[in-house]
Amino acid sequence: MAGVSLDHCPVGRGFSGDEDGAAEEEGRGLNKGHDVEKVLKFRQSSQVHPAIVVEVPESESDGDECSGSKNNLSTSTLEQEVFTSQLFLASGRECAVVDILYNPRLYSNSTYNRSTSMGQDVEDESPTPSTGISCGSIVVGPPRHGVATLASPILSAVGIQWNTKRCGPLIAILTNDGLVQTRSPSCISIPLSTIEVGTNPNDYFVLRALPDKHVVAVSYGGEGRLISFREDTVQDFANRMVKLSVDAFGSNGFPRAELAEAVNAKFSATSYVGPEPTNSARTILKQYLEMVLGLDKHDDLGGTEKTSWLFGDEDRGQNEVDPFPDQNSQGNHVREPHASVLVAATAILCLACSRISPPNPSLANRAAKSCAAKLGVVCNIQDSGINSSTVRLCKKVMEYLLEETKVSSVDFSTPTRNKVSNRMEFLEAAIWLLRLCAEHVLAIEVTQNSFDLSQTRQGGSWSQLKYESFLATHLGELWSHGDDSCRDVVLNLSTTRQLIETNPLLGLGIFTSSHPKTGATTSASLTSMEYPKQVIELLKSIRPVVRGLRERGDQMDASLYSDENNSHLPLESGRALTVTYLESLVGISTKTSSNNLESPNNLSDMHNELALLLLEGVLAEQCDDKSEGESQLGSIYRSKLRRLLGWSNAVNPETLMSVLPKSFLRERALVLGQLGRHEDALRIFYCQLGSLDLALEYCDARFEKISAQHASKTNTQERGDSPRLSKALECPYLPLISVALQAHDDSDRGIESAIKVLSLRKDKIDRSAALRLLPKNIPMSSLSQSFLVPALIDSESQARRMEVVAALLRAKYIRLKRTLTETQIKSQSSIHAVPGLRSLNLGQPIYTSKPFKARPSSLTSYNFPDISITKYFFPRYVVIQASVFNCAPHMRNKSLGDVQLVVAESSEDALLPSIHIPIKTLPPGMTGSSWCVLAASPQRLDISAILTCEMRYNIIEVDSTTGAPLSFNGGHGIPTKAIVEEIQDIEIRRAEFEGLSRLD
Repeated sequence: MAGVSLDHCPVGRGFSGDEDGAAEEEGRGLNKGHDVEKVLKFRQSSQVHPAIVVEVPESESDGDECSGSKNNLSTSTLEQEVFTSQLFLASGRECAVVDILYNPRLYSNSTYNRSTSMGQDVEDESPTPSTGISCGSIVVGPPRHGVATLASPILSAVGIQWNTKRCGPLIAILTNDGLVQTRSPSCISIPLSTIEVGTNPNDYFVLRALPDKHVVAVSYGGEGRLISFREDTVQDFANRMVKLSVDAFGSNGFPRAELAEAVNAKFSATSYVGPEPTNSARTILKQYLEMVLGLDKHDDLGGTEKTSWLFGDEDRGQNEVDPFPDQNSQGNHVREPHASVLVAATAILCLACSRISPPNPSLANRAAKSCAAKLGVVCNIQDSGINSSTVRLCKKVMEYLLEETKVSSVDFSTPTRNKVSNRMEFLEAAIWLLRLCAEHVLAIEVTQNSFDLSQTRQGGSWSQLKYESFLATHLGELWSHGDDSCRDVVLNLSTTRQLIETNPLLGLGIFTSSHPKTGATTSASLTSMEYPKQVIELLKSIRPVVRGLRERGDQMDASLYSDENNSHLPLESGRALTVTYLESLVGISTKTSSNNLESPNNLSDMHNELALLLLEGVLAEQCDDKSEGESQLGSIYRSKLRRLLGWSNAVNPETLMSVLPKSFLRERALVLGQLGRHEDALRIFYCQLGSLDLALEYCDARFEKISAQHASKTNTQERGDSPRLSKALECPYLPLISVALQAHDDSDRGIESAIKVLSLRKDKIDRSAALRLLPKNIPMSSLSQSFLVPALIDSESQARRMEVVAALLRAKYIRLKRTLTETQIKSQSSIHAVPGLRSLNLGQPIYTSKPFKARPSSLTSYNFPDISITKYFFPRYVVIQASVFNCAPHMRNKSLGDVQLVVAESSEDALLPSIHIPIKTLPPGMTGSSWCVLAASPQRLDISAILTCEMRYNIIEVDSTTGAPLSFNGGHGIPTKAIVEEIQDIEIRRAEFEGLSRLD
């Protein structure tokens, strides 16, 4: 018996191994000095072959999630380091991989019970609290997938850091028969590659890792071999999967021919015979496929992100032939590379989950769902890259899974929760496999048949809600995918009609729900009128059977019929279904304009159809006795009709006006508003209906619409080019004042109503235009308290707010202007940082002079700043830097603008002024650099040349408190004076072009 144990003490951590097993000391904490924690116990003795402990290399891309990662977890009272590591352990022919967690915050009496079964699959076991085992600050996980037994004793092992899409870290193992194998920590039982380094008898005894995925094997005779491992390809995976499937199911126990054709396996794999199938072989196949597909709970490959290599096209160039062609497909279709391999691997994993003991239905369902998430909705196998052999394979696996559900449900007289759950999981996996192969009709038939069968049994696997939700989700994904063939399937299936009849709300979600990938509504993805018309015809022909509403009777939720909650329409008829669908289609349910139909005519047709259906609903729900009014359902239809007429601009008003009854005054007023006859509409509200509130509500809606239009124009057009409407047209309340003044024979009542409109909407109305509409003989006292005084107060308040806003904006401008100025000055401080000099490609200067003061020619200059001159000499240029410090006594509150050094005259033609770079703005107390570049021909230059130079600048008045310019015109303030100061001449010597050493 061989064991591996782990030491931990206050100083550090270490590994130790003993010959008779792992020593275990209980009840001793860290404060007592030393604890030993048992890691693993092997069956075989380590006296002949010593125990091997190798740390799995840390992943470079996911270092915080793989072995050897460190996480700094800090709290307010304790900051400790948590360290996780992954160890490969071996003794004799046995090996395993375990996870180690070191957490100093754990104390010695924290107890965990770990699995001690070394020959079984313990993937579902995890450390659980128990008593009697002290683990201190170290927690040891169970072996991943148990302990693997190799054919020959293990001599050495080494970790290989391999972080690509196709594999994570690997373990290279040297066995006694001279073979070096690579294995993954997530599935240590499967060798990924095998290389023979030694003969029989084997003389090689040790492996060592080298950079770039290389390993060296050394023998006792002093020989060494350099081993280079290549990355797994899809072809390698396909061949290995076929062989493992033969080991797991036997030569004829699974769809072997279909699998080989689906993954295009080589002859060596297809002709493989294999041993007798065992449950252990099926478990190994499950573990391997679980790892490759990214479903392993240890997540070595980073989940689905790392398994995307099955979609990668890294094995072949663009001009190479697809290694997985579909012989029955025609034409050049856009394919997902290796999609057939992915689907085939998922199908075999589902089959393995049904054949192992005990079965694992949850993994089968999870694998099928994960594959569907990667591929998305498959409408036809040609475009998705799935070949016909994969379709046949999935269908046969589906049959096996359905048989498993029947076998699991034989004893349905005493059903248990686990049995029902297992049947459900396998059934869903079978349906997902059919969906992966674009067999959507068959998948829906299987779903429906399973539900019908479950209704005849006690404790069936499908509940009504589960069945309807599963079916609606499937149909909704097909409809929202956008493919015509998928939409035809949804419309032509009788299941769609049955679902809408039994559960209208869920069934209607097929056409109105959000897309699972993009989040956009399915109706918003329509660009043609063909399918909306077909949906409308379908919904109109349906008569829902809403059992819940009928059973509740008078206890029905009254909020559904509330006028304030008009968005909820009981789906009890085909008309109600169609109305709800059209509201989603045109965008009124979300209050967004509909631009998803291909032409304005189509949009108008949909709006007209919705308006006519709503009007039909109102008329159909009117009571025979006019004194009773209309029913609650009729009130909902009427409120929806009014909302549509007030919101939509696409309804044809002439068509609707011709069918509206004369008693529908409010609706006729809204239609008149769409025709632009706003005064006529307001007469109906104010005069015939006698409601000033309704008239104000109509004007408020117009005001919001006009404001939204102006905001849209401001965002899309330049402010100066956007057309401006007149005040009379912009203000929707002026027609109401005119109507109020003309409506009454008694002028006092009309004036009173007009003044009320002015007082209620004084913040929105055009006040001057409104006052002009009032009679001239109206007393001032009747306007002062209700309108003039509040309007004056509001105007003054608004003026003060504008002053505060202007001051804040000015302060922000000053801050930004100063920041910009400082940035510009800083960008011109160094010769290599000046943007204007980069195009010259100056390089390094030959010689740089010492700075010297520039003095003005006139002694009476009071505004002259402090200037320092530096000369830079290059092979073809002379660059003169004028460092200007704005510190003149008379310039305390003045900035300098356009400060530049200008070479007015040169005594030699060999020096010609080329570029002048001024300082745009130089605030008081700051230093900036102006640059002057002269094109030079040193070979034509005599001993020296004299440059006559000038400093030119403008004086800008600024605010003494803030330092801001007194005017914002042009951004520089008001230039009070343009100054030209002649400075002393600058001498340029030829020797300076040859370097400093020639000047001495």
